[in-house]
Amino acid sequence: MKVLACTIIAGYSGQAFTADNGQDSTKEQTIVVTADAGAQGQDDESNIVAHSATAGSKSSQLISRTSQSIAVITQAQIEAQAAKTIPEALRYVSGVASENAGPDTRFDTIIVRGFEADEYLDGLRLPREAWWSRPAWDPFLLSRIEVVKGPASVLYGQANPGGIVNMVSKTPQADAGGQVYVTAGNNNLFGTGFDITGPLNADKTLLGRVAGTFFDTQTQVDHTRYQHYDIAPSLTWQPNERTSLTLLAQLRKDPDSGFYNQMPLSGTLTHNPNGQISTSFYGGQPGFDKYEREQGSIGYQFRHDFNDTVIFRQNLRYISSTGNYLMVYPWGEHADAPLIDRYSMNLKETMSNFSVDNQAEFHLQSGPIAHVLLAGIDRMHTSVRSQAGYGDASPINYLDPDYSTPVEKPAFTSNTHSTLDQTGFYLQDQLEWNNWIVNLAGRYDAAKTKSTDLLTDSRSERNDYATTGRAGLLYHFDNGLAPYISYSTSFVPSSNTDFYGHAFKPTEGKQSEIGLKYDPVGLDALFTLALFNLRETNVATPDPDHANFSVQTGEIRSRGVELDGKINLTPAWSVLASWAFTDPKVTSANDGTEGKHPVGISPSQRQTVDPVCAERPARRFLAGRRRALYRQQLCHQR
Repeated sequence: MKVLACTIIAGYSGQAFTADNGQDSTKEQTIVVTADAGAQGQDDESNIVAHSATAGSKSSQLISRTSQSIAVITQAQIEAQAAKTIPEALRYVSGVASENAGPDTRFDTIIVRGFEADEYLDGLRLPREAWWSRPAWDPFLLSRIEVVKGPASVLYGQANPGGIVNMVSKTPQADAGGQVYVTAGNNNLFGTGFDITGPLNADKTLLGRVAGTFFDTQTQVDHTRYQHYDIAPSLTWQPNERTSLTLLAQLRKDPDSGFYNQMPLSGTLTHNPNGQISTSFYGGQPGFDKYEREQGSIGYQFRHDFNDTVIFRQNLRYISSTGNYLMVYPWGEHADAPLIDRYSMNLKETMSNFSVDNQAEFHLQSGPIAHVLLAGIDRMHTSVRSQAGYGDASPINYLDPDYSTPVEKPAFTSNTHSTLDQTGFYLQDQLEWNNWIVNLAGRYDAAKTKSTDLLTDSRSERNDYATTGRAGLLYHFDNGLAPYISYSTSFVPSSNTDFYGHAFKPTEGKQSEIGLKYDPVGLDALFTLALFNLRETNVATPDPDHANFSVQTGEIRSRGVELDGKINLTPAWSVLASWAFTDPKVTSANDGTEGKHPVGISPSQRQTVDPVCAERPARRFLAGRRRALYRQQLCHQR
């Protein structure tokens, strides 16, 4: 969807925000392991170049001293791009296909290094066991988005091997400030938002913040609309310099969460003798189609520094969401007429999730070697109730659509309840000697999945256990160059069984990566280069001896090269550039797909981005060029 829009931003601040490239004496100390959350929050709102991240190690560390590939999109960059969704904000990250199926606003589908990425908020996993009740976030409510590329299970538990996307909430600041924006564009697009923060008492031990958004637009497709509104209050209590507690809440309602309009290949990308399909054609049913979603969350972030050696952190969140989805969707064309078959769905889903992560961090010295030791226990419980019904709808003429034939609402034919409980124990040691930095980490997970068919009262239960790890080595030269090498693993539980009734093992990911980072002295910039080879094993593939069953002998390999660069040339001008080549391939399968690319993933993803961004106090401007090649099979979505 192409959108022409104009955005007006107004704001005030009690303090001028300045960018710090991290090139001071602290960078030569043993290691930078923590950062002032308030300072980082201010920097994210004024600076496109980020030098530190928390997602890679669960504590703030310089990216140039971390032996894995990490990309950060700050709030300043989000505003410069005028991004209204998380996938839009990730458009300029190498190796990421954030809109693989087009601008689908129903839920995020983010492909990192050839695999769908799991999403996290403030280091806690957002449940993906649900579909239509998956939570959504407006990027205006975030301080930044961090992308960890490659397996990340060692700190986060079950996750696909391509990587994770961690969203960081805006939190209260000690200096008063505020912002209001209004945006408008074609297709009756209108959006507005506000963000107010500052101290609530004289000694600044109590800080507050509230942000909210509203967005409403039609699209280039007839009879479609996307609308949502959010509010996110937060409160920080800092009784002393060593203790802080931040409460975070969020409410969101999507009266119209988006639509599904998948078109056939013939008549869109290729010639159709019956006629080409218009870009404004809608294959659904106006007046019947409706996708509503409501969600709410509440949680806290607690930190206490016992002394300069021991730090304790606890992050906790409860989130619930409901989705109601009535839809008529096109599927299958007629060879001898301009007709597309259609089907109907009636879906209702309710999801709830509780997550908590306890972390103890120790700063130790062993002779000439400095250690940052992290020990943690996390716990997650997810519950999903899903009801579904399916039916038929009349075919539609895509050259002259007629929506007058009524569609009957399908009755529910399935009713299931599933739960997932996961507990993980992890340990990480980051060692530094002179300019050498070594990262060693290990984790043990226990996951239990239960499923109940509420119509037949049939039940199933399974337990999965996994051990994952990571090892990395980096050398940081005084001029800012940092070559590194790393190896990491991941796992994802599987709910399938084989012909003999044996439960499938979790799929496993293994990645080797080498790279080079450059954080130049005297220049607010960061450049990264990464080469990776990633394999996922225990992938289900058809059983050659038993029809309609699978065995775990499949394997997928993904390898590629990624290059990113960001420079702040002046306080007003920044340059971003990225390039990537990703080559995913099925290396073992029984269904004839061996040697081909995985379904839904491009056989070769090439991405080049070379925009120039201008950043000023009350307005954002983005000019440049973005080129991407994602080859798709069978169909595409508009």
